[in-house]
Amino acid sequence: MINSLSWLFTLDHKRIGFLYFFMGIWSGFLGLGLSMLIRVNYMEPYYNLISSECYNYLVTSHGIVMIFFFLMPILIGGFGNYLLPLLSGLPDLNLPRLNALSAWLIVPSMICLTVSLVCGAGLGWTIYPPLSTVLYSSGVGPDFLMFSLHLAGVSSIFSPINFICTLHTVFQGSLISRSSIILWSYLFTSILLLVSLPVLAAGITMLLFDRNFSAAFFDPAGGGDPVLFQHMFWFFGHPEVYVLILPGFGIVSHICMSLGAGSDMFGFYGLLFASFCIVALGSIVWGHHMFAVGLDVKTAIFFSSVTMIIGVPTGIKVFSWLYMLLNSQSNLGDPVLWWIVSFIILFTMGGVTGIVLSASVLDQILHDTWFVVAHFHYVMSLGSYISIIISFVWWWPLIAGVSLNKHLLRAQCIVSNVGFNLCFFPMHYFGLCGLPRRVCVYEAGYCWINSICTMGSLISSFSGCFLFFILWDSLSVKNIVLGCSSSGETPFMVLSYPVAHHNVYFSGGWILNNSGYSG
Repeated sequence: MINSLSWLFTLDHKRIGFLYFFMGIWSGFLGLGLSMLIRVNYMEPYYNLISSECYNYLVTSHGIVMIFFFLMPILIGGFGNYLLPLLSGLPDLNLPRLNALSAWLIVPSMICLTVSLVCGAGLGWTIYPPLSTVLYSSGVGPDFLMFSLHLAGVSSIFSPINFICTLHTVFQGSLISRSSIILWSYLFTSILLLVSLPVLAAGITMLLFDRNFSAAFFDPAGGGDPVLFQHMFWFFGHPEVYVLILPGFGIVSHICMSLGAGSDMFGFYGLLFASFCIVALGSIVWGHHMFAVGLDVKTAIFFSSVTMIIGVPTGIKVFSWLYMLLNSQSNLGDPVLWWIVSFIILFTMGGVTGIVLSASVLDQILHDTWFVVAHFHYVMSLGSYISIIISFVWWWPLIAGVSLNKHLLRAQCIVSNVGFNLCFFPMHYFGLCGLPRRVCVYEAGYCWINSICTMGSLISSFSGCFLFFILWDSLSVKNIVLGCSSSGETPFMVLSYPVAHHNVYFSGGWILNNSGYSG
């Protein structure tokens, strides 16, 4: 009988990965519920089902929950913990106790976030002063929110320290070309987190001092500058975009190599140096979020130009993926192939709108409109979320030891893409028409388009539950054990369906060899 307390004190990287999965999935459904409340509120243009004050609470918490408690725990904590030792040929990460501490710090952070939601913190997820100062946002809700971000930040710093120490050991003893691109993606992600998170922590600490100890870091009356907080926030906030998408880049690259190029390693160095360029350039373009504050012309040109240049390494990645897929011998009905094509199309769409917003003149017009909401949802929400789906589809046989129903996976892919595009694509039109974001009332003429967006959000919510059902269904069917690990305790391979059954689906992700490839 397995002792349940063993999960509380576990140092095993797989179990810690499962803990991250559980907390991330719970937070994902919480964020999904908040987004549904926001969308339902838009069903009527003037009569709001939710008060404007409560609406601000929902908008604030939705963004923070999705970024810090859904995407980061699953992509970095969950898959990072589970896959890095397996792809590296190591028994565990180098610092297992730090790893466990990093996981369990998420729990008090989530508790503080829930308290802030109950008490009320309508700051927007960017928590800009002066709105976040005690003059405009009194009460303990904002303080709990900032303390929650502090705890989540400490947790997110411990993980990259662990990853860097582990990967340093790996790269010392192996050739670069024999290492999976996923390992390099997590290394670059860890470096970005270590560079950017302390700056956010400093900004939040200064804001807490302004709120509670009469400091004036961001108060012009005391000699402070509220624009300073925007610089500090976006010095973290823009690299955070790459923190969320680089693991997805690595996962998609790894699978494309497995499906298409295999052992000839086509595109490895191109993908590797493209990731490095994205990290280097992405760390110096935070100012393109701040064109509306009145930057001087030379500064605006610099941030615009460097932002556009990032499209070059990103394009290298996209064309490398397409080349490998075109040379793939895999079946066109393979669900993971469908999802990778969806990832490329939707992320490219978000990247193109990002190039539009990189022009400072256009950004000043579109900045506070729904166009920006559509852009970062296509890049972050869809790009990072689809990479999570791809990871579960590809590695679920390895993680759970069971197969998946390929027909349900294909249906879920179609439903998801319909829901995503119905929900987010019309928001580009709202932005071009000048509708301001974060405002819960709008012109009645846009009601029917908002209804389409709400319908798309309902379909997207159903698709998320559908994926959870597919994973759950694979565990509930009577399983056939095909093999065991060397210890004889954990099944190495379990089938939910007989091998000859037409519904059975193996992505091949459960096979891992020394070079880090699956096939």
